[in-house]
Amino acid sequence: MISTVAAGSDGSPAIRVAFLVVMFVVVTAGLTLTIVRALRSTKPREEQMAGLATQLDGRNQVYIRKMEIGLSREDLLRVAYSRGYSLIDHRVGKYYEFVYTPHQPGRYA
Repeated sequence: MISTVAAGSDGSPAIRVAFLVVMFVVVTAGLTLTIVRALRSTKPREEQMAGLATQLDGRNQVYIRKMEIGLSREDLLRVAYSRGYSLIDHRVGKYYEFVYTPHQPGRYA
């Protein structure tokens, strides 16, 4: 269907309108998410560290996308250590994983 609509072949006008509406919604949603994540990473350092500390509330694992946080690795480790977490940097997936390890906090993997 997408190739038919995209190629401009003779199809119902309702299908073309539905296709355009769906594509508009997808593009708008993607753009909105990108802007929101970029704005989160531009907050002041102290505010980002406080927000991270509130997320590290004793759960076994916490995942945070790198795009959402603009802190250095040292800052991340400092907050993780203070809350009893270890930090795992997933470079391929581009996210940080915090694992609750109260017996050995502050490790980096």
